[in-house]
Amino acid sequence: MKHKFLLLLAVTWLIVANALLVAQQHPDNKPGFLIHPYLQFSTQTEISILWETTHPASTVVAYGPSQYHTGTANLTDRAESPGVKTMHEVTLTSLEAERNYFYQVISITEAGDTLQSEVTPFRTVVNKESAFAFTVFSDSQSNPEVWGNITRHAFEERPNFAVHAGDLVGLGYRKSEWVKEFFAPAKHFMKQIPIFSTLGNHEHDAAYYYQYMKNPEPEHFYTFSYGNADFFMIDTDQYQEPGTPLHLWLERALATSQATWKFVVQHHPPYSSEENDYGNTLYESSALGDDEARLLVPLYEKFGVDMVFSGHLHMYERTWPILDGRVVEKNGVRYFILGGSGGGLEKAAPTRTWFTNKVRTLHHYAYLAINGNHLQYQAIDQHGNLFDQFELQAARPKTPASALAPTTPMPDNPQRKFSNPLKVSLSTAHAADELYYTTDGSIPSRKAKRYTGPIDISESTQLKAIAYNKQGQSSIGSYYFEYTPARKPTVVNNPKPGIRYTYYTGKLKDSKASLASQLTATARGVIDSYDWNLLPRRAYDWGAELTGYLSVPESGRYRFKGHAYQLFRFYLHDQLLIEEFSREVGVSAEVFLEKGLHPFRIEYHLPDRYDAYGSLEVVHPNGHRESVEKWRFFHE
Repeated sequence: MKHKFLLLLAVTWLIVANALLVAQQHPDNKPGFLIHPYLQFSTQTEISILWETTHPASTVVAYGPSQYHTGTANLTDRAESPGVKTMHEVTLTSLEAERNYFYQVISITEAGDTLQSEVTPFRTVVNKESAFAFTVFSDSQSNPEVWGNITRHAFEERPNFAVHAGDLVGLGYRKSEWVKEFFAPAKHFMKQIPIFSTLGNHEHDAAYYYQYMKNPEPEHFYTFSYGNADFFMIDTDQYQEPGTPLHLWLERALATSQATWKFVVQHHPPYSSEENDYGNTLYESSALGDDEARLLVPLYEKFGVDMVFSGHLHMYERTWPILDGRVVEKNGVRYFILGGSGGGLEKAAPTRTWFTNKVRTLHHYAYLAINGNHLQYQAIDQHGNLFDQFELQAARPKTPASALAPTTPMPDNPQRKFSNPLKVSLSTAHAADELYYTTDGSIPSRKAKRYTGPIDISESTQLKAIAYNKQGQSSIGSYYFEYTPARKPTVVNNPKPGIRYTYYTGKLKDSKASLASQLTATARGVIDSYDWNLLPRRAYDWGAELTGYLSVPESGRYRFKGHAYQLFRFYLHDQLLIEEFSREVGVSAEVFLEKGLHPFRIEYHLPDRYDAYGSLEVVHPNGHRESVEKWRFFHE
């Protein structure tokens, strides 16, 4: 009886907590904005506007360019998205570069209530030769008061845009933190100034990040241009060693950039004098930064990166220019730790490092203004006080890709599994490079096959490639292409809607063993859909096994991505496709499926949090991405 009471109490608490989130925003339960309209991913011709309503509503943006002597804002154009929903996104297109516009959001609920935002100005991306300014934030997590102060002072500078180096919130799978601790304190800034972001470890690669922050695919790494600068946004929770997708992408992106200024934004710092994150300096040596992030430093030095902005550590640090592992007077890369937008503050080591120029413990942000080759930098605390600054009269020298040794040859398509013969195209950053390849796993050289066009692959193949030019040779690219026949559906007599579950309690002792072998099964039943909140669960130290059949809507190649806190396993046809334990990134798998029912099994365990989080997304053959919550499930 006591056990059942505790289960009922936990479920009741979760229901009440979710209701309170909306009730706190709108105590009378009238429709309103849960998240006020804000700007995302701006270009010279496009900008996206997102918002969330408490009730399903229509999605309309009225907008127009600014005009002289009108007496009122020009809102003659309309952009909308069909249907009623709570999460809204509209991308305005065919805009003019470096032009002021006004916009207003209008949503009408199914009951006829009209939600209308204030009329707000924004400006499109400037032309290449124009001056511009931007702010840099990081680690705004878990401190809405400081984050509010930071964005209020930053807005007074009237930047064109901002970049954020990750840890936007404390727990990325907790919706309340996004609503109340990130968006609410910064709504005055974000309604007018777009923030380009990358992931930190505290986002936990949660689905909310991808719902709220709009960035180009694959989102773990992307680039954008502003004026005469290129920005390279990378998720350093991903693997960064040479040959990994992130490293290969970054090498190519840096090599092809012809911008005057190159800036990298990443969460983890390659260089740091922080007190104890990379070795406790009170009684031992420190690694002086993230050793995996330092694997990217040779790319920064080779391809003319000017500055690397990071966070992760809640302090301020600026290095001297660094080149080849030592400080230099010119032509080096400058590294910044700017983790002062909200997180609890940390201190520097008791003795000075060889690379430190300026270090402080305080909440802060950075402000940069660029006019051609002239750059001004300022670091400003949460009260608006300037505490660090410098100027540069020229960017680092930039060497074109044609004058460097080739970049690593890469397949132009990320697909690595196939069920029908595949054509693989290879390229480097410079089209004039000579490429050679092997398909038997041997090391390629000039004696191997010369690449002249797409390579036909019809069976599992280890492809290796190398490139040459007058400056030298590239690293060897190695790619495994796996033949994977399509899985046929299972014939199920009289399938019933829903998913069977077995509920377990107890502490996880072995992350590789099954839940059934180490936990106690205390309940069994059927839930309507893939939603952990439907389980009769307690607060912590519980797990569940879900079994049933996925209803695959069409035949083709599917890509699944799973992630959870803390243990997550996804089986299809008894094959383990995804296994993720206590990581901060999702795990992906490709599979070919024929239309019909396919047996699946999911294992999940939560150790010590009230928030049940387990995300499973799927990319359809046509490229459409969605949560599997929207799929149909059956059981026998």
